[in-house]
Formats: sequence, C-alpha cells, structure tokens
Amino acid sequence: MTPPKHLYLFAPENDMALAFGGRYYTPTPVAQAIARDLSLLPLWYAQEPHAQVWASQAVEPAMQDILTSLGVTAQATSKPQPHTTECHPWGWSAYIVDKLTRNGIDSSTLPCETAIDTIRTLSGRATSRTIIQELAKELSLYPLPPMPEVLRSDNEVEQYVTSQAHTILKAPWSSSGRGVWRVNGTYDPMTARGASGIIRKQGYIMGEVWQEKMCDLAMEFYSNGNAVEFAGYSLFTTDERGAYQSNLLASNSSIENILSQHIAPTTLHEVCRALEKICTQHIAPHYKGYMGIDMIVYRNARGEALLHPCIELNLRMSMGMVARIIADRYVTPTAQGTYHVHYAPDHTQLQALNQELSELNPLHIEHNKITSGYLALTPILPGTHYLAYINVKEK
Repeated sequence: MTPPKHLYLFAPENDMALAFGGRYYTPTPVAQAIARDLSLLPLWYAQEPHAQVWASQAVEPAMQDILTSLGVTAQATSKPQPHTTECHPWGWSAYIVDKLTRNGIDSSTLPCETAIDTIRTLSGRATSRTIIQELAKELSLYPLPPMPEVLRSDNEVEQYVTSQAHTILKAPWSSSGRGVWRVNGTYDPMTARGASGIIRKQGYIMGEVWQEKMCDLAMEFYSNGNAVEFAGYSLFTTDERGAYQSNLLASNSSIENILSQHIAPTTLHEVCRALEKICTQHIAPHYKGYMGIDMIVYRNARGEALLHPCIELNLRMSMGMVARIIADRYVTPTAQGTYHVHYAPDHTQLQALNQELSELNPLHIEHNKITSGYLALTPILPGTHYLAYINVKEK
C-alpha cells in the first residue's frame, strides 16, 4: 500500500490571488520572483516525514548535508508526485486549487468551490472587525481600540476619514503593505481615487483609527478543522510601508518576557484564550492549517502601552510561523537569533552578504540543533533576488 504523501507549496502570491477572486490569476513579476527564489522554504517547516516540497529549485549537496544534520527528511520535487493525499500550500484560493489540479492533484483531496469562497471571505479584513467585536465580549474589562469600520461607499469613506485626525484605510485583500495607507483627516483627491477604486474592485474598504505603534507581534494558531489552538508567538519587524523584514528567533517564554515590559503576561494569556475560543467558533469549521493574528503594542493619548489584539487575520502560513517552527525545531534553547527575508537587485550582492555573514558567524550544529551561526535557508543562484536566512548566537 502506498503511504500517504503530503505536498507543500510556497505561494506568496496567494494573497493577491484572493484579491483577484478567480482561478485565472497571473502573479506579478515580483510575486513570481519571491515564489521562485524561496520555493525551498517549506523544507524547513514541513511536518510529516518525507513530505514533498514542490519547488522550482533543486537542493544542492551542501544544503542537503545541513538538512540531514538537522534531521530534515522533507524532499524537493520539480512536480507533484502521484498518490498525494494532502496538500499544504502557503494559502488557499481558487488560483491555488486550479494550479494543483492542472498539475495532477486529485480534486477530491482539495477544497471545493464553496469552501474556497468561504476562506476568501474570512481572509478579508472585515473579519478583523468580527474578531474584535467578539473580543469585546470576552475581555469586557480590557481597553480595546476603536472598532474598525467596513466602508462601502465614497460617502462613507469621506465621513470616516474627516471624523478623525489620523486614520488608516486598508484594502480587504492585499499583501506586503500594499493597499494600506494613512490619512490625516483630509479627503483629498488621491484618497478619494484610491478608496473608490478598491471599493469598486473588492466591494469595501476598511477604516481604522491610527495608533502610535511601539512594536509588531502576532499570535500564531493551528486549526485542525474542529478546534483552534495557540502555536506560539511571533515578534517581527516591518519597513515603513508595512512589508515584512525579519522575526526574532527565540522561545515563546523569551518573547513573552520581552513583551512583559509593556503588556502584562496575564493579559497576553487572556487574549490568547479568547482568540482560541473565537477562532474555534468562526474559523475552525471552515479551515484547516496554520493561521496568525497580527497585533501591535501601541501608546495611547495618556502614554500608556496597550495591546491591540487584532490588526488582521492571516488565514494562511506566515513568515512568523516559519520563524516559530525554526526556533522550536532547530535552534538550541540556549541560543537566540533572527530570521530574515532579504532583497537585493543582483544575486552577486546576495553572494557577498552570504560570504560576509558566514565568515562573521560560522554555523555550529550539535545534537541536531543549531547552537550558533549563519545559515542560508534558500539557495543563491544566477537571477536570485530574495534570500531567506537565519543568524543565531548564544544568549
């Protein structure tokens, strides 16, 4: 009997495929480059022994030696193999289902059209309003930020942005900070055109009161289709546009200690339990896999540090969850580090960075764990622009 086979696929373009809505989406050149350059990333987070990773790149011998020394058994494949019984793409959309089906995956193993429509709706940013409404019931004594608003017309947008000194408008579906911009109390022509275009294409736009952010974080969860359970913390950085940059590689307890400088651990635990309950009710019946809820620590008008417990729901795998798995699975508890996704205009610049970091912090592995050192998680080839890597040091 052929053993069950699990297929993993890194597909960061899925967020924009959800925005498109249909199956015949064509990824942008940038999205295609990220997907190609980081296609081997699932090797590091695949759960099942001997899982397949559908990748556009092969594993070089030096990288395979490191994978073996860390106990990784997942294997790269240039196309899905027969008898695949379960697929684990970065996220689900009609585009991903079509891509898998066209490449030989049995449609009976994939979400149906109705399920994909539900996942798309839940992935929209209006879900953050539902979650915060439920949190308000569960955490009645905790001061929550103003409720985000679903704006469905130009008039509603104008009224909203002119009612506050600083607001943020967000497209329902977007990625890497795109479709998100700050408005300083004025409904100018640029704001009007941008918001009107999003409403016309996606049906609504989200309005939020801007907060003075102190740090970004997320709580990561796993849904087994029946219940949602906490999977760990993510403490990360973004650039000025909101695009992802890096994650801290540290134990959950270490991250909690860092956050406790601003937010009481009891608050974090209460929020986590409430989110498990809410997501079990609203998400678990419709979705199986990892998911994350982005948050911020912000400073209110009185200068107090508070937790915004739901900036948005990421109903998919995330870089934060990749970092969480790497920290838990491959880094010794006595070490700490960072996980990065780095862009360079030319692969020679990535090669120079790779050589410099390798010399500054050589890799050391003991008992299938990284004790210190730099490690490129994805290969640098001619034409590569994106590199995922970790840099670990003893505490």
